[in-house]
Amino acid sequence: MRGAALPQPGYTSPVNHFSSPGQNIVRVYPEAESGFKDFSFHSLNVAPELQSAFAEGFAGATGPAGTRRTISSAQNLFSGIRIFVKSVASGTRPPGRLADLRPSHLAELRMRHTRAGNSALIALRVALRANPELPMPFRNALFTPLTNPAPSTAAASYEPAEFRAIHRAARSGVRAMVARIRAGEEELKAWRREQEQGSTDSTPQRGQQSRGSVLNHIALVGDVPRNSSGRPRGKGLAKDAWSSFYSLFPTSSDIAAMVVLFQCLTGENLTTICNLTARYSRADGSRDGETPVLITRGSKPRRGPNKAEMDLAFTAIPEWIQASESKGESDDYASAFGLYMIAEKLCRRAREFASSDALLVGHSPHRLETSVNGTGFRPVPHSCMNRWEGWTDSDGNPQLADGRRLRRTFLELHQRPVAQTADTLANTYLLRDAGSLAANQEVVQHVLEGEVERIQTATVAAVMTEHDIAQAAADNEGVAKRFGITGEKLQSILEGRLDTVATACIDNEHGPVTEPGQRCTASFLLCLGCPNARSEPRHIPVQALMRQQIERRREELTPDSWKQLYGTAAEQLDDLLKQQRADIAAAASQATDEDSTLIEALLDGRLDLR
Repeated sequence: MRGAALPQPGYTSPVNHFSSPGQNIVRVYPEAESGFKDFSFHSLNVAPELQSAFAEGFAGATGPAGTRRTISSAQNLFSGIRIFVKSVASGTRPPGRLADLRPSHLAELRMRHTRAGNSALIALRVALRANPELPMPFRNALFTPLTNPAPSTAAASYEPAEFRAIHRAARSGVRAMVARIRAGEEELKAWRREQEQGSTDSTPQRGQQSRGSVLNHIALVGDVPRNSSGRPRGKGLAKDAWSSFYSLFPTSSDIAAMVVLFQCLTGENLTTICNLTARYSRADGSRDGETPVLITRGSKPRRGPNKAEMDLAFTAIPEWIQASESKGESDDYASAFGLYMIAEKLCRRAREFASSDALLVGHSPHRLETSVNGTGFRPVPHSCMNRWEGWTDSDGNPQLADGRRLRRTFLELHQRPVAQTADTLANTYLLRDAGSLAANQEVVQHVLEGEVERIQTATVAAVMTEHDIAQAAADNEGVAKRFGITGEKLQSILEGRLDTVATACIDNEHGPVTEPGQRCTASFLLCLGCPNARSEPRHIPVQALMRQQIERRREELTPDSWKQLYGTAAEQLDDLLKQQRADIAAAASQATDEDSTLIEALLDGRLDLR
């Protein structure tokens, strides 16, 4: 592998600190992004000498050899310095020079015991670490170990109903954008075909332009046709100029809806989604029958310089799952893979005008001064949530979506780490989430009640032996009464008309996990210990084969996972087969291929209601 190219002779680092009377600006060039951002230190409410000291330290930390290599990390560093400046400026004797800094100037931040206070102290360490003029008492106080911040009242997760409402609203917004842009693309293609053939269906009036020619100009130039004064050119166009424009390009609100949908589907941090690039590779090789998977680069600066970069795998919905969201349409809005491919195609033209490889690129006519080349195109900013009010609360009021709450809700619903360790998930997110307290208490109560019920009814599936079957031929009603059923129900069991997978069910409308009168929705694995289940000799081959397949899965899972998924079912099968005095190996050999396929589907979860 060839190493990175060295700078050419005579290379000098770009100047990133601009200082003049009344002006003190540091320009940050992010390492993995295009463009730059200026930070104005002359706006800080502190003496000029301190402004210069902070600016010099900030320039070193964000320069080529610095540790703050992204815009977001530079913004956090600047925010920490600003917190300190605000703290000392509110005092009775604000410092005018570096020599005036005292340990007492740090006291307020230390006494807060908050994350923001600690962040400000860390920012000061970064900015002033290399400054030789820093007073030693202040330096010693600054680098004294910090105490852990007090638990903060972080934003609670959304209620499940709210999360579903946000998910539906974002999906509807993305669908509308896709339909709009594809219709515009088709209209443009039709107009170009007509031009190639030398014919048009209609002739525009004098002073007007046909919509097709307007779309063609927009597609080529990236802007609406304008006259010398800069206003949209042509009669009838000024009113619909941006309507025609956004027939080919996504708006900032469209891109925000896509970001929200990405968070609902992946649970990734908002910054990670905003930093996605259009560079990806297919892990499935685009082969028929394989679940589509793509791998792209991700970035999470909070993990530190050595762990910030990561690979993200986005997977489509497997073929054997019928996703209601994508049924009847070619686009997949129900998986991160499908949404990524939609974004890659729909933002392609905007990406070219923005000269960016960012996945999500939109346009805003009100952001020309902050966009690439003043065209209005730019990658989605981290503040995009402020531009989307696509969902309403229960009272019908428009609401902004909160990226932190969306992530917390995803973690609460899925109970699995996303770009974090299992300990961080449990101790930082789930344990401290006020919105999940009631749900956690309900889970604990449910588990305790379930353990009591499992102990009491671990082997309640009634077993009919060969002797019982023979006796039923002579005394059907007597045997039925002994097993708590009617003679007609017993006959149905013996004929196999009430079979589930490994037992028979005498009443699926009065199950232990559903309301009376409602059809049972429990997994067929729970039938092994259900009071409504009845087992007879005809079920022995299926039960034996199921016990063998459960045992084989020990090699694929950790002991704790196997015990959690199949431990109870294995014990119940052992009890049922022991009562029937069955030889497991011999009985399993009598099972059919259909039995084996059915058992595999059950153990894989494909027979469970979703």
